[in-house]
Amino acid sequence: MMSDARKTSSLDDTDLYAGIAGIEMPVDEYELGHGLVLRRTYAHVFAPYLAAFARAERGKPHPPPWKAVSGGLAYDITTELLVPKVLALPEWFDHLNTVWWVVALLRLEATTLATVPIITNVPFSEIAKMQGEPPFWPVEMHPTRLVPDRERATRVQEKTLSWIREHCFSGGGLMRGNDDFNVAFQAFDGSIWAGSTALGLLTLWGALERLFSPAKAELCFRIPAAIATFLHPPGINRFKSYKQIKQLYDVRSSAAHGRDDDSHEGYVRTYELLRSCLHTMLAENRVPSRVELEERMFGVEGR
Repeated sequence: MMSDARKTSSLDDTDLYAGIAGIEMPVDEYELGHGLVLRRTYAHVFAPYLAAFARAERGKPHPPPWKAVSGGLAYDITTELLVPKVLALPEWFDHLNTVWWVVALLRLEATTLATVPIITNVPFSEIAKMQGEPPFWPVEMHPTRLVPDRERATRVQEKTLSWIREHCFSGGGLMRGNDDFNVAFQAFDGSIWAGSTALGLLTLWGALERLFSPAKAELCFRIPAAIATFLHPPGINRFKSYKQIKQLYDVRSSAAHGRDDDSHEGYVRTYELLRSCLHTMLAENRVPSRVELEERMFGVEGR
């Protein structure tokens, strides 16, 4: 998760407004439950680069001249997530991780373009009228990222918001109660910040191994077989899926040994594979055991 212990104590003592870029809401406001609200807003947040050319004295700014240089960061905040100061949820995340969890579900179900550059404690619509400066806490201000689902629309459908509302709190319980799912979900969501498709690919396969590795031997057979068994009932589709997943595992092995020519396509396909697995686990609100998967693989159903 994205929690920073130094930030968390202060951020839990106020309403939080997380600025989300990369998506468009289908409605003005959508309640997720327990006080969590997504709503339309707008702010253009930008951080141009400036350079100074002399050392600063202690307690003073760098002396002029200052020079504007090319580059910098800019985001169009189109949605805000309200996390109220009081969340009447026992055994729940802190406020910062609540922001991460909701936006991670948006990335899972809608588009990986959804990101949270900054968080503040004031509604964005009120900032322009404020006296003084609002506090902005930077969060996901990464200069580069991977986009494995570039073809997905940035306009979020209302059925997507409904899905998030349905699975947000039960899925949060799964995150807290199952370490394998927790680590795998964080790896899945964090893979877009890996810096290269080869690193992203290895991150995703680390997550799949955490969920589906039944042993330390014969992984090139066991892991693809376990994943295909989880996603498909017995039959030709399971077998075809196994063959395709095994090919992806071979791409992963090549990337691990420095041969990453196919890593981009492999990353995109593996991302969708893990997305399907996590989506199914959230829908079922459970993670199957390795024993269960082996029994299903060999036709022992109903355990």
